[in-house]
Amino acid sequence: MKLRLLLVSLAAAMFVVSAAVAAPPPGKGKPPATGEACKPKVTVVLKGLLTGAPLSVDVTSANRWGRAYVTGSASTSVATNADTKVRRQGKKTLADLVVGDRVLVQAKVCKADLADEKTPALTAVRVVAHPAKA
Repeated sequence: MKLRLLLVSLAAAMFVVSAAVAAPPPGKGKPPATGEACKPKVTVVLKGLLTGAPLSVDVTSANRWGRAYVTGSASTSVATNADTKVRRQGKKTLADLVVGDRVLVQAKVCKADLADEKTPALTAVRVVAHPAKA
């Protein structure tokens, strides 16, 4: 009787362990740390002057995550999408931005994509613009 109980409990334990060790099905589980399928967790904040349309910025300063974008010579191109919020003196469209405006651009990026001073392509989440100082 004890032997039968031992065999049944051993079989149940093997079944539970094999189910716990199995990998999740494709598309489930943790997202990858880099690439297009990663879940952005870091906000890159860039400040500078708008140099061209639709959103080309001469970056003068940035937060810790955006330091690699401060080059001093070349402007950085930032993509936009339908979810990008644009604000400039009460106006709310990308067409309202004027070349020479002071802009603050916020974008979300995966932290691993910024390793080793890399500069992945940015898609703006928010753009705040002010007229150039006279």
